[in-house]
Amino acid sequence: MNAYDRAVQRALATTGHTQLTARQLAALLDRTEEAIPHAQHLQRLHPGHATTRDRLHAAGMTCARIGLHEDGDPEFLDALLQELAHT
Repeated sequence: MNAYDRAVQRALATTGHTQLTARQLAALLDRTEEAIPHAQHLQRLHPGHATTRDRLHAAGMTCARIGLHEDGDPEFLDALLQELAHT
């Protein structure tokens, strides 16, 4: 298992996404990877907000606007970015 896979596994555990099927995991990772540049841009625009969800709210945007689902995707994205920063 490489560093990225370990970061994904830790982010999944942190956010409680431990019972995903392979298809659900692949879809979550696809959505997350597509949203990362948008989340990083929002972080630059709204540095005073701690989470992607808060930054989206501050920008008047929905999760869907950057390709995420409302039910935990932003939290997984934040956890994954944090884990990747530590690798």
